[in-house]
Amino acid sequence: MRTSTRPQAHEPDITTAEAAEQPRPRRALLGRAVGWIQADHLRRGPLALIAGTYGAAAGAHALDLPAWPGLPFTVFATLGMYTRSMNLPGEQNPLLTAFATAAGGLWLSAATQWGVTSGPYGLTSWLGAATGALTYYAYRQDPAIRTAIAWEQAKVDWHRKAPLYGLAGSHMVDWRETRLGEQMEIDTVGTRRRASQIVGGDIEERIAEIEGLKTSRVKVRRPDRAGRITISIRYKDPWGQDLPHPLLDPTPEIPLPRVADVREPLIIGMDPETGRPLEVTMWDEEGAKRVFVVATTGGGKTVLLSNSLERLTAADNAWVILINVSKGKEARRWRRACGASACGPAERVKALRLLEMARHIIDYRGAAEDGDEATIEPQPDQKAVIVAVDEIDKLLGPNDRIGMATRAEFEYLTGTGRSEAVGVLAVGLRGTVSNLGSGDIRANIDQVLVGKVNRRSEMQHAVGEYGLTLPDMGRYGEGHAGVILATDMSGHWSSGRTWRLDKLTDIDRLVEGRQAGELEPGLMAYLRERMGSDLVDALLSTEPWQPRRTSSTPTARPASAAPTMTEVSPTPSDYDDADPGAAAREKARATLAAAGSTLDTTLTAGERRALAIARRQQAAEQTEIEPELRELLVDMLGRPYGTTVREVEAAMQAAGYERGVSKTGAWRCLDRLRFENVAELRGAGRAARWYLAVPSADELEAELGAEDIDDPADDVDRLAEEAAERAAEDLIDRSGAPRGW
Repeated sequence: MRTSTRPQAHEPDITTAEAAEQPRPRRALLGRAVGWIQADHLRRGPLALIAGTYGAAAGAHALDLPAWPGLPFTVFATLGMYTRSMNLPGEQNPLLTAFATAAGGLWLSAATQWGVTSGPYGLTSWLGAATGALTYYAYRQDPAIRTAIAWEQAKVDWHRKAPLYGLAGSHMVDWRETRLGEQMEIDTVGTRRRASQIVGGDIEERIAEIEGLKTSRVKVRRPDRAGRITISIRYKDPWGQDLPHPLLDPTPEIPLPRVADVREPLIIGMDPETGRPLEVTMWDEEGAKRVFVVATTGGGKTVLLSNSLERLTAADNAWVILINVSKGKEARRWRRACGASACGPAERVKALRLLEMARHIIDYRGAAEDGDEATIEPQPDQKAVIVAVDEIDKLLGPNDRIGMATRAEFEYLTGTGRSEAVGVLAVGLRGTVSNLGSGDIRANIDQVLVGKVNRRSEMQHAVGEYGLTLPDMGRYGEGHAGVILATDMSGHWSSGRTWRLDKLTDIDRLVEGRQAGELEPGLMAYLRERMGSDLVDALLSTEPWQPRRTSSTPTARPASAAPTMTEVSPTPSDYDDADPGAAAREKARATLAAAGSTLDTTLTAGERRALAIARRQQAAEQTEIEPELRELLVDMLGRPYGTTVREVEAAMQAAGYERGVSKTGAWRCLDRLRFENVAELRGAGRAARWYLAVPSADELEAELGAEDIDDPADDVDRLAEEAAERAAEDLIDRSGAPRGW
């Protein structure tokens, strides 16, 4: 059924000239009236109904019909219209609707009883006209009717605008008015172009040009259904007004509960266009989430973290570990409501210890055998542990020994904490591997929130290829801080602005009276057993961190690849008489000896393995590494993704070292560094890669001491310099030694 005289979608548009050439049929007065009403039935239909009601009342009076049945009908109609108006979404006036319904019913009953012209000066007629006007006004104020009229008008307007937008032949399937403009869903099948082709073109710029708006005010994206696009036009500035935090606002638009739940999405802001909340998901049925926030300096990423911490610290089933090894002003205010925290550059080792604690939590929960669910659901007696990290590049970026150990712990956390309700909320400047520590950490991210960035390529670093289909956050927020685009790794996204929470005094007001609570008793006992009670108490304290010294002198790390030979080769007399294989082995040795074999059959498998390792160590000690070559190798090992033998071979050849002409020479250089506890081999087969040896937290505290823990010179350059000095000392010792030494 047609609802408008304008051409509909997929129908030919008949121009005025063509319509003038067609003969118009002559219609009677009644036909013209019907056509006039059909042309705009939503606006004109009630007028015909009011006139018909006037005639029906006059006819009922002329036929002398009883008027009393209209009274109960009026009562029920009034109650029904009031209830309907109360249940409608949006703004409504149920009293106006009920009053208009009651007035119309009473007038109809009175006109049926006494006539439409009864009373002095035709009072009933004048009351009928006033009642009709009131009823029509209430009809036009009804939200459903207003939406229907706007929808019909939008369809007419779209057929006028579609050719201008370059979407001739498209069809509008949905439309709604937003707080700042309008949003429509368009079927693009009639355009003979794919929706992806339309979204990837200049459609946003073209619409903004025609409407006289900024390009950032127009959003065009693809919904899940093929052949559709969604166009959102914002005629008002969406970012011109700050959004106060609901707990600090006496009349919040989105109220927040005082006690939150980490199982529900965290509301950290609002979309000013639709009024929908801006959310961050830290846990769902699949487990805890790994969320990463990227924005440039001044882009509002710390404010976003503060809004997230407000909801996390308000949840009775969440336990927050807060880490910020940069300035940490906001973090020091939130640490009173967190379970544990490391704030400031002087607490890098404490941050490493906290990540070690998170690893122990994962191991404890993963080894628990009680319960039938593979994924832990956060409860007040078994809280979700959320590791919140601000300025993650300051934590994972350094290539010193603390940075290497921290990256190893953080990689374990992001890779195994999902099912054990241990999640991550990390905030950083960029989404590159150098800022996130390693490619494995970036691969485990579940959700990315992007704020203001300097270049669109920064979005691709964070979300990959999906960054090409997302709005350019360098222009989207029109320069305002706190404008956030939240996306998962499947291309779905939403946008909004965070609550304004940048004042330290506001944080103090929210933190007041909040406590993190305790983890489950069994877990705390496990942590104290594994890490020591004194260390656990120090990590849970808000007092300044004092690194422990386990010894006054540095302790040497045991060589991981060169185990000492502890087994003693047994003699035949040591065999147990009950061993049935002893005689057979002796017989086999005698047979080999009689055949002239040179194989040493007196060694066990473990002894032969230890002998091979000893020979490798001897070959490594005989391999000389020049200081420049050692510096090159240490630099390659210090990369976040490590290196391989082939890469080292190519680098040595490029540097002009003769030893690099063979793969064996590169292997011997790396093997020597491994026996010196400088390098280590991770993985097996083709996936094996060489890295700088990662020390443990205990070794760091024992070797570095309190005064050298945060020395910025303690990095790869210093390590390479020390290695070069040791190599130079070896050369001096060998050159000064007498021949035959």
